[in-house]
Amino acid sequence: MKEERAEQIKAICESDETNLETLKNKLTEDWKAVEVLELDTTKISAEYVHIKLLDMLKMHIRYRKDLIERAQAIKIKPQEVSVYEKSYTYKHSKFGLNSPISPYNPRKTKNFAVLYRERIYFLSDAEEQALFLLEPSRYVLGVETVPLDIKIQPRVVVQGLPKSGKSTLCKKLSEITGAVHLEMETLIEGFVDRDSSFAKRVSEKLRFQGRDLDDLMMVQLIQKRTEMADCASRGWILEGFPQTRSQAILMAKKSLCP
Repeated sequence: MKEERAEQIKAICESDETNLETLKNKLTEDWKAVEVLELDTTKISAEYVHIKLLDMLKMHIRYRKDLIERAQAIKIKPQEVSVYEKSYTYKHSKFGLNSPISPYNPRKTKNFAVLYRERIYFLSDAEEQALFLLEPSRYVLGVETVPLDIKIQPRVVVQGLPKSGKSTLCKKLSEITGAVHLEMETLIEGFVDRDSSFAKRVSEKLRFQGRDLDDLMMVQLIQKRTEMADCASRGWILEGFPQTRSQAILMAKKSLCP
């Protein structure tokens, strides 16, 4: 009887495995309906299986509101974007080239595009793309866009103690926003050899008189630099200045307000 019972259980298990494999193939290959999570349960207890299943399903449970919406969002390769743009079916989203996750960020790229409900969304980087694919409705439904005719030009001052990471932060901000990173030493060196009356005054004070620039001349120098085409169009990030209250007041008087 025991042997007969064991054979029956073995036959049932083999049948179940066959049916599960068939269902898995249907779901993933034929229907492409859902993601199948596999877990080896041959050498672990039922309690541990329960814990592992909850862990594997955690993201699905947490973001269950977007189960259907996630199926509508598809990652697009950079080389495929132009194909979708030229089609009559798909159009840019209401955000245009701005990212729906960070619409005030002027960084615009087509390398991290997502197709969602016949609209093309352009995310800023791979991290934003992953967030959007996980929960698309959160960043689309009821979210206001930024007017596309307004140019965003950052005006930032980064302050801190020596060796506190000001330069690293400025470089990172410049990469993200496209704003020009201004360092006082580089800024002064750039003006010394220029052919202009102001540059000659700067050069004379530094080279011939051997004196440091006063606060007014430093602020005038910053003003001249920020009026140049790159800063005027992209914005600027000033590192380590002003350092005193009087310098800050002079900047404000010259309309250099971050």
